[in-house]
Amino acid sequence: MIKNIDKKIYFALYNFTVSHGLISKQVVFITKFSSKFFSFIYFTVGAWLIYKNDPRLKNFILIPAAVYLIVKIIPLIYNRRRPFAEYKLKSLVKQREDQSFPSTHSGSSMIIALTVLNINFKLGVFMIFLSVLTSISRIMVGVHYPTDILAAWIIAITLNFVGVKF
Repeated sequence: MIKNIDKKIYFALYNFTVSHGLISKQVVFITKFSSKFFSFIYFTVGAWLIYKNDPRLKNFILIPAAVYLIVKIIPLIYNRRRPFAEYKLKSLVKQREDQSFPSTHSGSSMIIALTVLNINFKLGVFMIFLSVLTSISRIMVGVHYPTDILAAWIIAITLNFVGVKF
């Protein structure tokens, strides 16, 4: 049942995107440049924390590192083909036909947004919004299923909660 819902949402978003040229260009832009934007914000805030000798720096570094490792290890255990490769569709961005579960872009952007939220509420809320846009764009360009995104978010949110709590 979840697989069918996953597939229906994927095809609804992908087909909508390929049939609307302007939207297609926008989501391609988002998916291509969001990782650069999130990296810039992450390193800028990290540099500020170093400059301020802020004790939150440890969590700011360790929690995203843990999320990144987990989203890179899971595909070694559970190999799910990317939807464009599975259904022989055209990906709107250049992408390897490797594993799709969970989404590295979604996990990384969400954990960066959450760690920034722990430092600066307003910037963090804005970053969460951009993370959601990034994640949806990954479905719309054809490279991820919705459950790839959801799994990445669950990992990021869980590790952020655990890291902040302890």
